[in-house]
Amino acid sequence: MTWTSPTDAMPWVGLYISVASLVCTLAMAADVFQGFRQRKLWFPCRFFTINSVSLTLIAISTKLLVDLSADMSDDFQEILAKSVSIIFLFTMLANFLPSLGLMNDKELLLNTVALCILIYTIKVNMWIQFISGWVNLASLIPLLILLIPWPISVALTVSASRRVLQQRYKELHSLASNHEQINFSYKEIEHKVKKYWMMAETGNPQFAIACSPVSSAFGVLCSLFAYSAFILLLVFRSDIENDISDYKWSIKLIVYIQLIGAIIGSIAPIFRCLTATSHFNLSMKRSIHHLNVFHVEKHWIQRLQHWKHSHVPSYLPGRHRKKVFRNIRNIILNFCIVLQIMVVVICKTICLIPISFLILFYYCYHFAKSALKWFKEEPNASSSNAISDMEEYTGYVLQIEQDAKLSMRMLRNALSSITRLLQESEKKEPRNLMILLEKSTGFNGVIEFDSDRVPPLHPEETQNCWSLVVVTLTAIALSLPNIANSNIKGLLASMREGLQFVRHIEENLNANDELVKTRKAARRVWTDVEVYCKWLQINLQKKARKGKTSKDFLKWLGDEAAKIVIQFQTRKNLSLDHSLGKFISASSMYRISQTVLLRCNEQENWPTDEELFEWISTIIADLLCACFTNLPRVITMKCHDDAIEKREDNIRTAAQLLGRSKKILKMLKKRQLPNLDMESIGYIDKWHALPNGCFSSARSQPASSSSNESLFRFHFPVSFFYPKRVRRLHNSHSHPKGQDATIPIGQSRHSIVDERTTESPLRLGLSIPPADVALSSESDISIHTPSTKSECPLRWSTSTSSSTSNECSDFVSPVSTIRT
Repeated sequence: MTWTSPTDAMPWVGLYISVASLVCTLAMAADVFQGFRQRKLWFPCRFFTINSVSLTLIAISTKLLVDLSADMSDDFQEILAKSVSIIFLFTMLANFLPSLGLMNDKELLLNTVALCILIYTIKVNMWIQFISGWVNLASLIPLLILLIPWPISVALTVSASRRVLQQRYKELHSLASNHEQINFSYKEIEHKVKKYWMMAETGNPQFAIACSPVSSAFGVLCSLFAYSAFILLLVFRSDIENDISDYKWSIKLIVYIQLIGAIIGSIAPIFRCLTATSHFNLSMKRSIHHLNVFHVEKHWIQRLQHWKHSHVPSYLPGRHRKKVFRNIRNIILNFCIVLQIMVVVICKTICLIPISFLILFYYCYHFAKSALKWFKEEPNASSSNAISDMEEYTGYVLQIEQDAKLSMRMLRNALSSITRLLQESEKKEPRNLMILLEKSTGFNGVIEFDSDRVPPLHPEETQNCWSLVVVTLTAIALSLPNIANSNIKGLLASMREGLQFVRHIEENLNANDELVKTRKAARRVWTDVEVYCKWLQINLQKKARKGKTSKDFLKWLGDEAAKIVIQFQTRKNLSLDHSLGKFISASSMYRISQTVLLRCNEQENWPTDEELFEWISTIIADLLCACFTNLPRVITMKCHDDAIEKREDNIRTAAQLLGRSKKILKMLKKRQLPNLDMESIGYIDKWHALPNGCFSSARSQPASSSSNESLFRFHFPVSFFYPKRVRRLHNSHSHPKGQDATIPIGQSRHSIVDERTTESPLRLGLSIPPADVALSSESDISIHTPSTKSECPLRWSTSTSSSTSNECSDFVSPVSTIRT
């Protein structure tokens, strides 16, 4: 490729312009697709927003408008290309107009000034071309003059609109967040999510701008431009042989892409205009309000009036100079206020076209509805309930104008979008996680995962977090030999789903610096465990296959963790993030592995690998259930966000979290929570610090029953026992005849087993015959009642005021009250 002059490179410059135009077109198309997908026909800006990148792309795609390099008075293709570029520019401005609502004051100022500089540059260059007679675009220059104030007019209202919407949001938030408490009712949480969704949807500054008169006027003009672009596309195809432009073959590519971009880009502004037209409930009062184009709302000029009345230091010497400065400033601001009012009036006048058709259609529909009223059936109960539900959420609508009421169609669309999201999320329920959680029957695992009898390796123990504990237990479970591959895959799949919920909870509740470091360590460990089945570069399954028993491997794993902890303590530089993560992970592994060893050593026989795997899985299930008790609070916290820009996305995340956790909440609703406040319930260490008797035992030793016996279990904490001695009345298999059995206070949990001949269900105030009392190897108290000896019953009452009945003088009751 040889270039003898700059003109030879012009086709490649044209290709550069085409690529920039294509990127802008794709971004606008993405916003249109996203709007249709979410059924938001006001098309919020997500991909094509005003920022430094988009302004650069707009400047490149409109280069033809500022090209003064050659005489183009006879070049039809280039004149047509310039006309198309103006239409394309106007379409792009109409598309990203709502994105102004996402900016703070500083961003708004910088981006608006940059946009004004770009538009003024284009305007000046086109005016030079028109004066010099290079190109005849007299019909489009007034459009550019009219175009400049519109984005500025919207930018001036953003700060006032955001302030009004934020103030009303805080008022409704205080109303919606009353009586905060842990509630596992799916319906009530769903009701709260919908309230916040209605506030976020209607209180979105993008929504306010999309329904403004300026945006509607853009939509009316874009409908004309889209029609013109389609006609120009046909005309340009008939003159495609003309190829005398300096841009040569690239000029055709520019025109084609920008015409298609103008047509695609017109979709969002047109639908915004239709949405704004049907935004409010029409009535006689609202119809008059729409037709009164000279009524300008306060928020349009509020910012300019604030500048006018605010004090600005002039730093000018002399009273006369300061007076002149203030007068000049007031004249400029008064001119801006008049210009702002003119822009609003012009836009409202343009909007009269669709509004007039809407009002005419409304009254025709109302007349036809009244005429057919006698033939219409009464509304059924379901439609009446739907209307009442809609009216319930109407109180949570945020609007800049208080007297305006949203149409029922807008409210229905807003609620249907969040309802559809909830239904879609319910279909994505974590099936593998639910299989794991079914193994849990209480919160005992929160106590049992770490024993106080394990000596610490470090004087300052690190704080535990939910994810690190369950990940460490998962690593231990995967390292056990002789475990079926299906069980390992099932546990990994369950943990993969469960950690998604755990991370949401920890990110919202466990926010202090130490727990953040612990969470990072847990993420690194989980990545190694999930992907490579390794723990800190130790291949767990490879070590397990070397013939070691589970007992030997647990000892070895604890020793390895202890070495890492001691090695970290001897280092001088303790601030390395990677080393700190290894230390935190190793400390957790040491304590948990030693706890598992203690648990297994207390058994009469060392459990099999399958039994140990099931026990660890149950501990994990208990921990996850305890962690998930924070879901209602986390969902509510995600719904509320002070930042307007993040509010809608956070509520969407909360709705997805709620839909997926429906069955989890149903499971937790049946459980009784410990006596912890809402702040403490989010921390695993707070749970672990509870007294042993705060959880009712859910796992008791298996007991066999004969064919003519039915088995009932009573569960109660050891704190209910008194240090009395229970004298054995009948022969026992566990103790010699006449030996006394003492009920110890220091054990963790006990269970009473009542083997009865009756097959009636367990009832309150159940009469129990005299029984044998025996202590099992696991410190559980078992009371066996022979079916042949029921002559002297002992009655327990479940009320706290009642006491046991000592009808049998030979039996001393160990408790004054037993709770079932």
